[in-house]
Amino acid sequence: MIDEAIRPQLGIIGGLGPLASADFYFKLTRMTEALRDNEHVPCVILSVPQLPDRTEAILAGHDGPLAPLTAAVSALNALGVACIAMPCNTAHHWYDKLAANSRAEIIHIGDAVVAEIRRSLDRGRVANLATRGTLVSGFYQHRISAAGFDLCLPQDAEFQERVDSAIMLVKAGSIAQAAVETERALHLAQLAGADAALLGCTELSVVAASLGDTNGLIVIDSNAALARASLTRLGFGVQEARGLPKVPRLRANGRSSWRAAQRAS
Repeated sequence: MIDEAIRPQLGIIGGLGPLASADFYFKLTRMTEALRDNEHVPCVILSVPQLPDRTEAILAGHDGPLAPLTAAVSALNALGVACIAMPCNTAHHWYDKLAANSRAEIIHIGDAVVAEIRRSLDRGRVANLATRGTLVSGFYQHRISAAGFDLCLPQDAEFQERVDSAIMLVKAGSIAQAAVETERALHLAQLAGADAALLGCTELSVVAASLGDTNGLIVIDSNAALARASLTRLGFGVQEARGLPKVPRLRANGRSSWRAAQRAS
């Protein structure tokens, strides 16, 4: 049994990927209303980057990640956490099976995102920048539609290609280049009629603070939404995130502005 003096309240299944979980913890910390160390959330991060690729598993129709995810949930339950957060959208494909075997509440990132959309938008069309696995899983389509919002599904193949590229660039540590790809995908979503766009992969949350002018398109950060939901569930005060890290802008020949992209479309 863990000593009560150090018992965590929040368990975080991290490493999916590592930068995404670091971004989640940073936002959790910056969004907590706190003036001193002991006013923050007692938590533990279990980083498991060795898990099988979630999108590959979903597209191939197998449950390879489920057993290690279940083991991670069990390990956090053994520490006595009250809640578990998974800052990986695609891993929520297995949410029902994980939640059914967890004493601690697992906060669903999709529910957190819908609450965030409602904070930002009364009605309108929402595009989802997500892995192909998350899109096949369908949990966002169901939740967004059930909340009364319309789904915006850009038909241009370039949209998903840019999203995939941005995700892989973040995993490789190329944040500035990932921001370029994300901005282009956002532009394509707006051309398709989106009023808001969800960064529905937590790798894309890593570049959220580095995005340029989005020309009025509302951008929803799934990591920030999950951080807000975690704090609220545990009874901590929430403030808007401040001082989020930004990457240096690329030179003009390596990065086109939002309005330049509009002119080129």
